[in-house]
Amino acid sequence: MEKAQFLSILTKYLAGKATAEEEDFLYAYYKLFLADADVVALLEDNEKEKLKLAIKADIDAYIDHQPEVPVRRITVWPRIAAAASILIALGIGSFFILHKKQTVQVAQNDVAPFSRQAILKTGHGKILQLDSNRKGLLAQYANTNIHTTGEAVTYTNSNTAETEAVFDTLQVPAGGKPYRLKLADGSQVMVNVASSLRFPENFRTKSNNIELLSGEAYFTIIHNVTAPLTIKAKDQVIEDIGTEFNVNTYDDEADSRTTLVQGAVKVNSQALIPGQQAIITGGRLTVAQADLEQVTGWVKGDFVFNGEQVPEVMRQLARWYNIEVHYQGNIPKVGFYLKISRSKHISEVLQALERSTNKVHFKIEGRRVTISAKK
Repeated sequence: MEKAQFLSILTKYLAGKATAEEEDFLYAYYKLFLADADVVALLEDNEKEKLKLAIKADIDAYIDHQPEVPVRRITVWPRIAAAASILIALGIGSFFILHKKQTVQVAQNDVAPFSRQAILKTGHGKILQLDSNRKGLLAQYANTNIHTTGEAVTYTNSNTAETEAVFDTLQVPAGGKPYRLKLADGSQVMVNVASSLRFPENFRTKSNNIELLSGEAYFTIIHNVTAPLTIKAKDQVIEDIGTEFNVNTYDDEADSRTTLVQGAVKVNSQALIPGQQAIITGGRLTVAQADLEQVTGWVKGDFVFNGEQVPEVMRQLARWYNIEVHYQGNIPKVGFYLKISRSKHISEVLQALERSTNKVHFKIEGRRVTISAKK
């Protein structure tokens, strides 16, 4: 197809005048782009930027409700002719994610993220609500000071004398915001929503244990040969060797996973190298290569879907937004390929998901989301 024909169809789509067959054609191009997005890497940096700016201008023109402004012809010079159709698809991908045309039904108030606050329970019996506006000293004990910046909690010990272990627990509820924790030994943990972490308030000169009671956390551990740190999670005992890794143990998932990003760990005595993932299903451990962008997307503030089907996607959204999920009728088995910010309202995320396949429909009623096949 000539580029002029393609842009003509896109212009009709933006104006709401495309036929069903033309819409299907655009969705097909969108999925093709998502499958082969790395071909864009063939462009020089200045060419990528030129394409990006041209696409943004077209989207801005549509958002500003200026239908008389035609979709401009995007001129790029790909290094190989075969990339041309994929480059056009890049524009379609950006449009589907960003444009303002409403497709998801919002019967009542939309749902925003970060609506609930984390809670810190100290081993001394104190319960502290971690308000993002609260900053400074939270608590002070014999050898331990606990500070908050509003986004993170930091522990410091005034001396390293051997004392009885004291354990605190950080709980981040569904619908909350991932919370950062800096431990007394300098190690850091980011705790995801619907998760609970138990950790030592005062590190000792012998071995120390952290327990991921539920959910997901990202660890950046400072290795101490004389006092090694062990992380316990469902069906897993993780031994650190100076490392960064992600642990996912949500109860509503079929398996639990530890993914090594940097350094080295042992999971149930099985050594991993960076990029590998230990998967435990029914007590059996297997090792596989991991999609690190997908695994660490939540740490960077994104949803990253790479072929997950409706139930898998909705489990993530249910935890993030604290919503109820209901299914109506037979739901098509389709995979979603999408990267989108977690800071968006749920209607924006669902709209992007709906447009990425054109096979499912979402309806929002308060904190209830109903999924059905698209008619």
